[in-house]
Amino acid sequence: MYADGLSIHLSDSPRLAALRAETPTEEAFDRLSGGEAHDLNNLLSPILGYLIIINSVKRSSKMIFRSCFLILMLFLIPGQLFAGTVLKFGHILKKTTGHHQNLVWTQQTIEEKFGSRYILEIYPEGSLGKTDLQVVEGFKTGTTNMAYLTCGHLIGLYNPLAISSGPFVFKNFDHWKAFSKSDLFTELVAGLRQQTGINALGLAYYGERHVTTKTPLGQSLSLEGLLIRVPSIPVSLQTFRLLGAKPVPIPFHEVYQALQDGVVQAQENPLPAIKAMKFYEVTPVINLTAHITDAQLIVVHDEFWQTIPADDRNQLAEIFKITGERVTADVRAAEIQLQEEFKQMGVTINPVDRSRYIDTIQVYHLDDKTFPWKSNVYRKIQQLQKLK
Repeated sequence: MYADGLSIHLSDSPRLAALRAETPTEEAFDRLSGGEAHDLNNLLSPILGYLIIINSVKRSSKMIFRSCFLILMLFLIPGQLFAGTVLKFGHILKKTTGHHQNLVWTQQTIEEKFGSRYILEIYPEGSLGKTDLQVVEGFKTGTTNMAYLTCGHLIGLYNPLAISSGPFVFKNFDHWKAFSKSDLFTELVAGLRQQTGINALGLAYYGERHVTTKTPLGQSLSLEGLLIRVPSIPVSLQTFRLLGAKPVPIPFHEVYQALQDGVVQAQENPLPAIKAMKFYEVTPVINLTAHITDAQLIVVHDEFWQTIPADDRNQLAEIFKITGERVTADVRAAEIQLQEEFKQMGVTINPVDRSRYIDTIQVYHLDDKTFPWKSNVYRKIQQLQKLK
């Protein structure tokens, strides 16, 4: 914008420098001198031009000019333009879980490192969607741009990585951990980003899933005809059908009531979730089936992610990677501790011979028809256990 031959630009205006030195809002002006100033130049330049014309007519009106400028800054500029970049993180878990508590740590760490440049907002307990997938669907509308995403929800989005929430894929926690640090996992995460625009910054262990019932599973370990609540994840539904049960998808926060009312006879979840949701009150037998070793990706909408400067992305990615590691350590420690704690609470812990289930399911892992991932991925994961 030009007024009487004068070029006006917020980032290099001498008047702005003078005003900045005389006002208590120095930090706000400093921020304006960068990218925000460029964005606002078109808005303010015409107004400032007219003000300067008026000022040139009556030089003694400097105070009026400055007052008008400050009023414009305070009332005409949208406040959002001064705010930092907001990371909107949605999840369905309770605030008492390690997953949420470590996000609070992440929130504090980001604030300490970046000040107000980046703000992590956390939306827990399904406030932005009843399932992980519903939360992630918010990426399209901007309702959210980060989430925990259970790998089982990747079916139909990116099938190869969905295997990490597959039944009896991992022998134990150490086997899962070897996979999480493998080149194979890195390769699968890269494929997820390329195919879906979902970028995984970390991996948070969710725990070994166990079946809880009102009475112990018998020696035959038969699940035939058992009405069991499972998450609305295709692989979970398929797994229990293959084992003879009748799986029923029910939202996480409705499971307790469904068990209490007899809508279902059983449910399955990791020990920390069983504790947090008090499922042991209505199904006081925990059968240690460990049928799925579950985990959640810490994901971000890649289109949004790429708007952040590369150096900041690298630093934020490292923070979220550590978040996943912290969650993993907390959940694993809780799993070990809770078995004894549940016994002291009067809950029955029922060890089972998992080999019967493993033999049944392995056939389907190798047939390249039943599950949406390929048998070669399953074989590579089994090879990781042999290399340990």
